[in-house]
Amino acid sequence: MDEERAELLEVPLREGSDGSDSGQGSAGDRDGHSADGVSGWREGGHMLLDLLIDLLASVAFWYVLLVVPATDVQFYSALGVVILCMIMWRVYLVRCAAKDQLAADIPYTCACVQISGKELFLVATVHISPRAPRDVEAVINSTKPDITMIELDDERLDRMREVPLEEVRVAKREDLQPIKIKVPSTGAEMSIFAQRALWNAEDADDFVSGEVVFDETDAYGLGEGSGPRESGSHLALIRRGSPDGEFAPFALKAHNAFRAGASAVLVVNQDEKLPIGRIGGGTLTGDVRVAAQTCSCGFPPIPVLLLPKAEGEQLLQLCKAAGPSRGPVAEFTVRDDTYPRRTLCRRLCQSSGLLLSGIGILYGVIQCFDVEVGGEFLAAEIAARALGIPCTCIDVNLNMFWSRLGFALLPTPCNLVKSALAWLAFPRVCFQFLFPSREAVDVFGGMFLHGASFPLKTWVAFGLAGMCASFVTNHILMLIGSGAELGAEESGVVHKEDREQAQVWIMLAIELYMLPQIYDAVAASRDEAMYRAIVTQCRQFGARRMVVVVGAGHANGILQRVRASGL
Repeated sequence: MDEERAELLEVPLREGSDGSDSGQGSAGDRDGHSADGVSGWREGGHMLLDLLIDLLASVAFWYVLLVVPATDVQFYSALGVVILCMIMWRVYLVRCAAKDQLAADIPYTCACVQISGKELFLVATVHISPRAPRDVEAVINSTKPDITMIELDDERLDRMREVPLEEVRVAKREDLQPIKIKVPSTGAEMSIFAQRALWNAEDADDFVSGEVVFDETDAYGLGEGSGPRESGSHLALIRRGSPDGEFAPFALKAHNAFRAGASAVLVVNQDEKLPIGRIGGGTLTGDVRVAAQTCSCGFPPIPVLLLPKAEGEQLLQLCKAAGPSRGPVAEFTVRDDTYPRRTLCRRLCQSSGLLLSGIGILYGVIQCFDVEVGGEFLAAEIAARALGIPCTCIDVNLNMFWSRLGFALLPTPCNLVKSALAWLAFPRVCFQFLFPSREAVDVFGGMFLHGASFPLKTWVAFGLAGMCASFVTNHILMLIGSGAELGAEESGVVHKEDREQAQVWIMLAIELYMLPQIYDAVAASRDEAMYRAIVTQCRQFGARRMVVVVGAGHANGILQRVRASGL
């Protein structure tokens, strides 16, 4: 629910509106309603005009492309003219950028916007391009922004961070769980801040209290504990890891402690510095092993907290000193958390979706060639840290991504209409892609600049990954098309001799429907979510100048929203 609420951020105020009450009473309200009505009529008129233009342009475009006969000489001559015009237009764009004081100091693949007294520098990247990190560093170092934002969520950023970066960073105090420790024998109290497990927020706002118990016979929490205790009567204190390197994830220890009657698990870390991100996130195979040993595919039933080494050892000594008498008592209220979490079943479904969609295969093959993916995001975080400015994430998490994609692919009447309107707008979008405006990012031209920086290894990996992903998706579509064709053949709609042609038309219809919907779920909806996150971060940090690092496919969608609604 928190993830859904986070997505529904307030709509940014338009320039010049501060939300204050003018005190004009009913007359002001009537004027406001009148103005809103006029604005609504104008917006509706613009939409109808755009629809009419798209319809006329679409009829002309497809008629010329599919109906008008053309020889090879005519076709290639027209193509040459278009390419020449594209080159000349980009020369003009470069000259215009050289005269712009802001645009002159940033790479061609970037854009800048001045609106509402604020400056936004947007870096459009290709995630496997060696040029992308250089562009990011150049923009951040030359513009000296107040904040940097990147197209990631916290979970993916945690996975991408390199070890040297982890060593110099520390966990934020506001991300940790405060715990109050009381020693009954002396009356002393102490507070400890611990790193949380991914699943702790399943018990958000629950109050946990009890005696802290350390079992020397099971110091690492790999057994089910000893001693007859009532369920939920104590908190188990254990050490991190295992004595001989055996499989000992946090989730397995939580299940074991729960069966022993613990209401929570406190883990003593092996070093003083706590991890930056949440603990408990393992590999898919590791989660399967935990499920096999615990007979559970869900989250562990109790929260787990990782203590700093010094405080953890001190608490451990207090437990040992207590002996048979009552030991230290810990209490805390489980904090809520928006960090994404998913059960094993959900992970399996998402992993299957990645493979069947070709995305997992594409990036899997690329990584087999040791090609760095998303290096620009780490470069942005390092450059921001060097300047002492925050670097925040603005993208949706994978849970929300797959939910949107699933709803977008449902063949509802609304989605069917959206796909039809998208294809009507194709000629206009294609023209804007080939001849971008001065205010937009030249995605097409930027692809050539990024591609020029690819080493041979990257080209080979990209080509092979594309072929493998295409092979899988094509055969999945063929399977769907053949199934639909067999049904039509059995009902007598399609004759046996027309089987291959029917399959081709069915696959074409599926692709025509799915492509706009996939674009809407993968790109357009994320453009809106990231724009709202940009506005929120801008207001939260009071930033006047910011750098936003996103993939080239999202650049113009975000810029369009910034210019329409401001920051």
